[in-house]
Amino acid sequence: MTDREREDLPPALRALVDREEIYEVLTRYCRGVDRCDAELLKSVYHDDATDDHGMFKGLGHDFAEWIVAWELENLRMGQHLIGNFRCDLQGDVAWTETYCISFSEDHEGRNATVYNRYVDRFERRGGEWKIADRTVVIDMTRIDEPGPPFGDVPGWEFAFGKRDTSDLSYRREGA
Repeated sequence: MTDREREDLPPALRALVDREEIYEVLTRYCRGVDRCDAELLKSVYHDDATDDHGMFKGLGHDFAEWIVAWELENLRMGQHLIGNFRCDLQGDVAWTETYCISFSEDHEGRNATVYNRYVDRFERRGGEWKIADRTVVIDMTRIDEPGPPFGDVPGWEFAFGKRDTSDLSYRREGA
């Protein structure tokens, strides 16, 4: 949507469009982390954006490279689910709080669950919403010891996720 088209919208509709564009950035972030796609992750941050993930504090683009390398070394698989989303729009700046539950399995089969929130400042620059500043707030965590894998049920065949762009979600019919 161009700036001109956005300006022509009634304020309430403009706010809905802005919130949806911001939420799309959040889902793109989750996909980038889960698929270990550093370029997709970088696309959610402005060039000068900062990210405080507790274990990493620095530029968002540097975080993208760091987290992909860390996850590939330490985790077999991971998944982020986002839920409650609050967005305070103030022109081209938005303050958001997004609840997230992340699940991961390490190479030994232990499962970790992290209940956290992304407290972000988004900015719309050049007509595009991206993260300008992020702090991750941890609310709870848990570790579960491995059990028998669900996918080993005789006669059941599942498409299992991949941690790269060979994952089924990147496939497009006819492409």
